[in-house]
Amino acid sequence: MTVALPHQRPPAGFHIVDLFAGPGGLDMAATVLGVPSVGIEWDANAVTTRDAAGLRTVHDDVRKYGPEKFPEANVLAGGPPCQSFTVAGTGAGRRALDDVLKFVQRLVDRDARANIDADLADMDDERTGLVLEPLRWALNAIDDDELRPYSAIVLEQVPAALPVWEAYGEALREEGYSVDHGILHTEDFGVPQTRRRAILIARRDGRTAALPTPTHH
Repeated sequence: MTVALPHQRPPAGFHIVDLFAGPGGLDMAATVLGVPSVGIEWDANAVTTRDAAGLRTVHDDVRKYGPEKFPEANVLAGGPPCQSFTVAGTGAGRRALDDVLKFVQRLVDRDARANIDADLADMDDERTGLVLEPLRWALNAIDDDELRPYSAIVLEQVPAALPVWEAYGEALREEGYSVDHGILHTEDFGVPQTRRRAILIARRDGRTAALPTPTHH
């Protein structure tokens, strides 16, 4: 069901594919705004929540899919698992950060991209390598002559992953994207909790990417 908001502007032709979609925060917001979206999520409990909300969901592993499966999508979104990066977790992501940044460079090389899966599988925590999936999707969409590059990319992670988004930014700028990234505070946007998140926004529609301006004090 689409909910009409007062003075709501019509959707601007967006169609979102949401990686690691969780219980559906982003997709519910998209639904309220009248923006089509589909989320990929493997956790059964999260999928049950999404189903109850009527959200379109693929219940599976993101790594089994790619942009060719969702050719209608022109916006790529995602919040890869943060457990290995967060201070509260094992810290495997922080220890492997240098390796992750090297993997980003390998993804940029089209020939090397297909050969990194075995190395990713050898990481201490396989969830660490999942932070690379959005870049893989973005680059595959660019390289496939039958697909179109994503017009916009929006990603979030815990603050410790900001160097990964910075490396993403370098790779995406080489592909014609305008990119902005940084740390946002949820309380600055009306969320009743204090939480920091590393955010990346990229655009390839001729407009300049920029992080949102705080709306609350």
